[in-house]
Amino acid sequence: MSALFGPDPVLELLRHAGIRTVDDVLRASTWSRDLKKRANLVLDVGGRHVHVKFAKKARRAREAEALAKLQSLRVPTAAIAFSGVDPEHGAVTGTLDLAPARPLDDLLREGALDAKRRRRLTELLADAVGTLHDGGYNHRDLYLNHVFADPDAEPLGVAIIDLERLRRHRRLLGPRVVKDLAALLSSVPDGTLSELEQARFLVRYMARRNIPRRGVYAGLVRRIRRKAARIRRHVPRTPVGEAARPKTGTA
Repeated sequence: MSALFGPDPVLELLRHAGIRTVDDVLRASTWSRDLKKRANLVLDVGGRHVHVKFAKKARRAREAEALAKLQSLRVPTAAIAFSGVDPEHGAVTGTLDLAPARPLDDLLREGALDAKRRRRLTELLADAVGTLHDGGYNHRDLYLNHVFADPDAEPLGVAIIDLERLRRHRRLLGPRVVKDLAALLSSVPDGTLSELEQARFLVRYMARRNIPRRGVYAGLVRRIRRKAARIRRHVPRTPVGEAARPKTGTA
């Protein structure tokens, strides 16, 4: 019951390494973040670097389900390497490493993008988020550290990750949609995107969803900014940095 599922080439690599079950994945991986209900792990197998999400005691691999949903909508995200559910341990979802792509907030903070590439990545992100929302889903953790891009790629592209909390929404520009957009705004490093660049993102997003600007744009901007200000005041609900590292012996 704890067997792994995924693309045959990846499963074949896992089998050669003696990894066939959820328990095998947990034993063979390096734990990078260990929280009460979930953990992040890294698995290196057959020259492939795989990021593993472990939902403790879960009966469904929600991350894998969310990835499949977004891929069916053609929202760019990470490729599924494998998934599996064990009735004793929980659920795992492995995704192939996105390197050399890195989080978009880091790229902005480091000044790794010139104006032309910033504009193109802004357009691609607006298209991706617009497609996500038009498909009836909201991310719920749509911060720029969950958007990956390779600044040197030709052509440029983005990938939206960390999808465990993906949920359905029912309103065109309801609170859940506004929260996603506000999360993006709240996570823009200070001084890295001008107000014009931020406005271009929203205009592109609305065009992607066929939402008329007239009578909507100004009110939407106010809602996004108010929500972004509240998000910035939040105290993190889960440990970060050293506090999130697993205790000695966790594996």
